[in-house]
Amino acid sequence: MGMSDLFEIAGGELAQILRTLPEHFAAGGSLVLDCRPFLAYSRSHICGSRNVNWNSMIRRRSKTSVVSLEWLVPDKTLLGRLRSGEFSPVIVLDEDSRSVADLKSESLASMLLTALHAEVEPGTTQICFLQGGFDGFFALYPDLCVNAPPVNGNQSAFRDSESGMSGRNTPLYDQGGPVEILPFLFLGSAHHSSRRETLANCGITAVLNVSSSCPNLFEDEFNYKTLRVEDSLATDIRARFPEAIDFIDSVKGCGGRVLVHCQAGISRSATICLAYLIHSRRVRLDEAFDFVKQRRRVISPNLAFMGQLLQFETDVLCH
Repeated sequence: MGMSDLFEIAGGELAQILRTLPEHFAAGGSLVLDCRPFLAYSRSHICGSRNVNWNSMIRRRSKTSVVSLEWLVPDKTLLGRLRSGEFSPVIVLDEDSRSVADLKSESLASMLLTALHAEVEPGTTQICFLQGGFDGFFALYPDLCVNAPPVNGNQSAFRDSESGMSGRNTPLYDQGGPVEILPFLFLGSAHHSSRRETLANCGITAVLNVSSSCPNLFEDEFNYKTLRVEDSLATDIRARFPEAIDFIDSVKGCGGRVLVHCQAGISRSATICLAYLIHSRRVRLDEAFDFVKQRRRVISPNLAFMGQLLQFETDVLCH
């Protein structure tokens, strides 16, 4: 690749880097960029690593273009810090490639390494590639990796406490508790939002109510935002995406956790969570849908909402 500042490191060297305190680095500390697909990253990843996503829609648009870091790193704050040379070393990894020589030029890891070399502040950032990728590192250092909890596993903690009160006739969409979509984002029903103990056990600090009539029961205790939305084929839910995304981001920025709910947690609130994943993680709708469906199997946005999500996907990923 002609990158004089590119190093290849083994898993043991990365483990040593991760165990070194940030103040011992000349720059602001290390940064690990994971080039695996979003779903694989969500299942397990190196502690503190950030996912770099490159979807096929952008790939088709850029076959004749140089790929910019802006297309690969959706977090604008992280992108600015990266370009200014705040991190060193920056370690790039994929699933299991043994060396840079094994990378195909069209692979995400290869394109990311090229973009880093071209755009980061020269002389301030050491760019590294992890030999053996995530699979090799995880086999040796599972203690330095994060594993996602079992799908729907967080519901079991609430099932016993609620079963005696809700009875056997509880609809499937009200059973268990809210599901964790991201560490700061939960999806559930109006029933879940009405249970103070459930909200507390999830660490919820804010509630996004995406219904036409559900009340906000604990306004003295939680930060609420209400978007009055009908679950109808005539509803333009896409027009509400920006304020929903801004609210979720504001809760995240304050270190809080937000529950998104509608009546049943099936259509309207699921649509908002899907839009958030498309926007924040730059993933395609089908990938976001599979990710949420694994966690809350009852989701089923109405046909009009799915069409609006497809248009939103195009707007986000192609611009």
